[in-house]
Amino acid sequence: MTVALDEIARYMRMDRELPEGALAERVEKLRKEGLAAVRTACSWRRFPISDGAISSGGVTLDIHGKLARHLEGCDSAYLVCGTLGPGFDAFQRRASVVSGADALIAQAVGAALIEKYMDSLEDEIRGELGEGESLVERYSPGYGDFPLSAQTSLLALLDARRKAGIALTDTLLMVPSKSVSAVIGVRKGE
Repeated sequence: MTVALDEIARYMRMDRELPEGALAERVEKLRKEGLAAVRTACSWRRFPISDGAISSGGVTLDIHGKLARHLEGCDSAYLVCGTLGPGFDAFQRRASVVSGADALIAQAVGAALIEKYMDSLEDEIRGELGEGESLVERYSPGYGDFPLSAQTSLLALLDARRKAGIALTDTLLMVPSKSVSAVIGVRKGE
């Protein structure tokens, strides 16, 4: 896996500007170090949506509010989680000790990499779809009125701790920190 300089620059809030000179050299150095630290892991599974929820094994993820509207017309959804792994967290900690600029660059590298990884997982999931099925955009806890607390059920349904090494803190932050969880609806006939 790799990530383009323009994607890193976007997460550095540089709009359409690309780093130049010494900054470009620093970004490239940290990009290489970050890539070397990545050990991706993931879990995904398709579930039926029934009575406004996804349920399995006594765990229920309620589907309501904006998420319910987002999944209109979907009778099933994939729950998915992915991570860059604990090695990337260690890389970020080391970078943040060096300087604030390195901390910003490492954060941007991680954000760009996890989004690219999640996009690649969606591509794999598309390969499992039946004829006439399509995916809606992924929708993550913490977006809109989909509460972060929903991650507890979402990750439990995926057995994410065992399968991907992803856990939640008491304050609902994912560990490793460069991890994403999401719901991806499946539509038929589009």
